[in-house]
Amino acid sequence: MNRFRRFFGLQMSRIRKFVRLRWSEKILFCESVMLHLLVGVLLKVVPFRKIPVLFAGRQFETPTLEEDQPRHMVSGRQSVDQYRYDLSGQELILIGNIKVAVQRAGAVSPWRNKCLVSSLAGRVMLNRREIHSTISLGVTKRHDGKTIAHAWLIAPGCELVEKRDVYTELYTF
Repeated sequence: MNRFRRFFGLQMSRIRKFVRLRWSEKILFCESVMLHLLVGVLLKVVPFRKIPVLFAGRQFETPTLEEDQPRHMVSGRQSVDQYRYDLSGQELILIGNIKVAVQRAGAVSPWRNKCLVSSLAGRVMLNRREIHSTISLGVTKRHDGKTIAHAWLIAPGCELVEKRDVYTELYTF
């Protein structure tokens, strides 16, 4: 009985948090949850080699290179804004709101590979709003010898799915 009360209390807490969100945040969260579910199913059905083709980013705007050179590394990791885009304040706020929605949906996602699912769902959300983004896939080895894979999503001025560690980047699309 105590376990049931704890579970029920946790679910009610989540519902209360959802009810307190602004309408625009609720819409983004629902969109992100649906995309997380759809992407997770797609990853189970479609061969992985076809995923980059399905989720290929579209170039919506021409990047403005600072000093005609991309910034490659900032303190050992790829710069978040490798290319500088002319985005309005509204678009930057929207990117931040999408980041929060993707994080919230990732927290309730049933899939094991949450970083890849979140990155692909975030890419779809950004593509719908004609905002360029980059998904990177990488690996690292832990101290115990186990290889860990990770996916992260970068949009202008923001890491929607964070890199969080030092990974050897294998593929970018």
